[in-house]
Amino acid sequence: MIDLLPEVSDVRFAVPTAKVPAARVEVLTPYGWVAMRDLSLGYRTLIAWMVDLASRMFERYPNSPNPLAEPAVVLVDEIDLHLHPKWQRQLIGYLTDRFPQTQFIVTAHSPLVVQSATNANIVVLRRKGDHVVIDNDVESIRGWRVDQILTSDLFGLETARPPQIEEFLKERTALLSKPRLTREDEARLLELEAAIGPLPTGETHTEREALELIQRAAARLRNGPK
Repeated sequence: MIDLLPEVSDVRFAVPTAKVPAARVEVLTPYGWVAMRDLSLGYRTLIAWMVDLASRMFERYPNSPNPLAEPAVVLVDEIDLHLHPKWQRQLIGYLTDRFPQTQFIVTAHSPLVVQSATNANIVVLRRKGDHVVIDNDVESIRGWRVDQILTSDLFGLETARPPQIEEFLKERTALLSKPRLTREDEARLLELEAAIGPLPTGETHTEREALELIQRAAARLRNGPK
């Protein structure tokens, strides 16, 4: 059971005490012993169906030296539900390692899950009128960032930026496209620039910090010594 549970190193059955009168199952996490009922909903859901799957594998293959490595087909609806983004990225690989001969057919609304399923057959279900169309001829997203996946045909978002910022950007583009700007236009541009602020372009926190330092240095050079 321990090998099935992410970030769990031990499991114990706690007997009733004067302080805690009810018997309970506890798991040892990086944060100490935690009653299973006190874990997050996503974690409890994950534990429930994974333990149920493992139990059924042992029932189906009682004579196997490793029942978890036997073939099976498992359907999981909304596998990303209530899971931290970190686990959404790792879950597919985690399941593949522990159930190597199991075919998982899962649904998800998370680009993190899709990003991690590099060797999977990705299918998109699209609503068309009063029925659903199955699109199994989607473009390869191998090596793509999460924001690129969000704005691909898989999810169909126009942008990964906040909606309000995107509206400001569209308005700024429309103003800058004018052949001539009025005073009101120029004033509005200044307002938009202030509202938009600096937009991060780096992929990681380190890259964004480096770019910010470069921008500050460039600003000091433009302004000259004080």
